[in-house]
Amino acid sequence: MPFQAFFLLTPDHRDVYRMPALPLTAPAAPFRFHESADTTIGKRLRMNVWAPLVPVARNLDQILEWYPNQAFVIIRNDTVLYEYYREGEPAAQFPSYSVAKSFISALVGFALQDGLLGSINDPVAKYLPGICDDPRYARVTLQHLLNHTSGMEHSLTIDGLLYYGNDLEQGFRHIKFVNEPGTNQAYMNVNILLLGFVLEKVTGAPLSTYMQQKLWTPLGMEHDAQWSTDRHGRIKPYCCLQAAARDYAKLGRLYMHKGQWQGQQLLNRDWIEQSIARDTTAGGTFGYHNCWYIGYEPFGDFIAIGLYRQHLYVYPEKGIVIVALNRRPKGREEKKFNFEDFLHQIVDQL
Repeated sequence: MPFQAFFLLTPDHRDVYRMPALPLTAPAAPFRFHESADTTIGKRLRMNVWAPLVPVARNLDQILEWYPNQAFVIIRNDTVLYEYYREGEPAAQFPSYSVAKSFISALVGFALQDGLLGSINDPVAKYLPGICDDPRYARVTLQHLLNHTSGMEHSLTIDGLLYYGNDLEQGFRHIKFVNEPGTNQAYMNVNILLLGFVLEKVTGAPLSTYMQQKLWTPLGMEHDAQWSTDRHGRIKPYCCLQAAARDYAKLGRLYMHKGQWQGQQLLNRDWIEQSIARDTTAGGTFGYHNCWYIGYEPFGDFIAIGLYRQHLYVYPEKGIVIVALNRRPKGREEKKFNFEDFLHQIVDQL
């Protein structure tokens, strides 16, 4: 376990200054959302908050002042209806933790589309031989990694090495299997680490380069961003992307429109539909698929979620994308706060 893990303990927003990173650069001609002239929405939207012993009704402004939220943006049909920043402003970079996994899912789709990967059912060992001696490793496919059904053991040692360590490959030494691949879903950072290494292998470049080429420039991100690395410049693909709130929303917009962007089909529609569909086969579960959380069935919504309740929430029926970027909840009421219910109460009123 890295020494840093013992005194830093839980991840927090200051980690971006403690880790090296590679840049993502905003293009010269960014895509900009429209701005709503309505300034009353924060007071008009009211939600029931069930975290206290006695449920209370609060408006959106009050909830975001009470909860350790740092940035909150509501976009409907390409118009920013509401925007809140506790500190900083729209250009500020915010950590999203595991929301990065959904970006990786998109990049896997692009690599298949570009012919860099043969098939989502290719064995990982085709691209990364010799990682593990267990014979089950030879049966792990890219799909198993993407859907966290690899059969590998969840290890706090690996998590510590991957987040606070300065050499990502050290995590490989601790890989163990507890299940046959394709039989059980277990959410683990090491799955996405291996996917990130595969993507770097087939593109021949740092992961940030492919992200820049496929997402940051084509989606017209408004602001520069950065992606944390180890000391060798290897991107941490399972986390550690820091970007502006509105730019996170653009991945949601791309998926909401099934891969279309400004009249151009950037990412294969079938890939997106498959990624956000419920699939309980091959060890999958009802509410999570291909690094996306699948929402309530009547809503048809889906979410990228990161540590401390970072959310990239997409509700296609109403054309809504919501980005919520938070710090670690500490008090009992903050920890009990049901963030998904909060988001559903918002979209019900829009």
